[in-house]
Amino acid sequence: MTDPDTSITQENQNSYGWIILGILTVAQLVMSMGAYTWGPLAPVLRDEFNLSRAQIGTITSVLYFASVIIAIPSGIAVDKLGARIMLIISLIIMGIPFAIMALAKNYLFFIVFAAVGGLGYGMINQISTKGIMYWFSARFRATAMGIKQTGVTLGGAIVAVLLPALTVAYSWRLGVLVIGILMLVMAFLSLIFYKERPVLPAEGASNVASTSKKGQKEGSLLKVMSNPVLLILCLITPLMAFGQTGIASFLVLYLEEELNFSVGLAGGCLTAAMIAGSVGRIGWGIISDRLFAGDRMIPIVILSVIAFIGALGTAFLSKGSPLWLSFFWSILMGGTFIGWNAVLITLAAELAGKELAGSIMGILVTIAWIGIIIGPPVFGYIADSVGYYWSWLLIAVLALLSTVGFLYILRLSKRGNQEVYVG
Repeated sequence: MTDPDTSITQENQNSYGWIILGILTVAQLVMSMGAYTWGPLAPVLRDEFNLSRAQIGTITSVLYFASVIIAIPSGIAVDKLGARIMLIISLIIMGIPFAIMALAKNYLFFIVFAAVGGLGYGMINQISTKGIMYWFSARFRATAMGIKQTGVTLGGAIVAVLLPALTVAYSWRLGVLVIGILMLVMAFLSLIFYKERPVLPAEGASNVASTSKKGQKEGSLLKVMSNPVLLILCLITPLMAFGQTGIASFLVLYLEEELNFSVGLAGGCLTAAMIAGSVGRIGWGIISDRLFAGDRMIPIVILSVIAFIGALGTAFLSKGSPLWLSFFWSILMGGTFIGWNAVLITLAAELAGKELAGSIMGILVTIAWIGIIIGPPVFGYIADSVGYYWSWLLIAVLALLSTVGFLYILRLSKRGNQEVYVG
């Protein structure tokens, strides 16, 4: 059998990179279907297991908390073992628990197996980043990363339609089982088709030279982290992440309970939000690069203002509101709270520079998990205690605080301090 590390030749490795991207994108998609399962299933789980909104939100948080725990160890493992073997392991670790959850009898069952599944989900970003960094040159790397990231929101959009449909036609248990099986199928396909990119002779020489810079990287990390723009970004990122997971976990339940939407119609609003998020992740980057000639802050300010308007509009929805308005606010929130990642991450990477971009991204993503973990249970607790209006109002306030922070960064940049902001 041919060694997967050497079976790709120099002539065909560039074209095979797109196959690798396809594998990583679909893997990200099916794993995101698992991560976003709990929003569409919230109504049926609430009724069958008599769960509160906070308990439903906690299932999502447990999955993400496990992802945080495994993030750094799995990153080290990816560097040592390679993306291929870790991709297979991650899909298996998440796929098996989701298949088993079809047998769930109580709330504790969901908590335990969601946590195990979260260990698999927490590996995919490190794996996919490693694969894309190796298979794509700087000219195409950002495009490849943007395409891969759409797997997150497309996975959420698909599951928002698939799970309610399977629940109505058959059972929610079949829906969860299908998601688990899809992950295991992707593990098998990755075993067959995923290959590690071989290092060409010319690249080998450059890799040896690059090792001499490691000490310089370590010495300058604290200096980069002292950048006030980066510090503000670290404070803002959990706020936007809070809104993202709050929408994913409770939009369906809110529309069903407060506006008397059917599960399918409420799932359609979530699907619209997820698709808008996919478009936003690419679209905001294009707007930043093309319309604003590489300026990151103006698009981010516009984005956060739109997020505020969308969340505030959702808070004031009522049973008498026209149907299109619910879809409109869902799309605004999706395109911003779910579509914010790319342009903000680009800004942080530019501030860090090429040598420290990975380290800074690790720190930024870890901090973002704070909002991802606490978002659903806090949103659910507020909804249980005082109503959904105040939950959506909180998300609107977080968007407003983000706007203030971004405007402050923009003010710093206009002072002409190039060490503070890189446009």
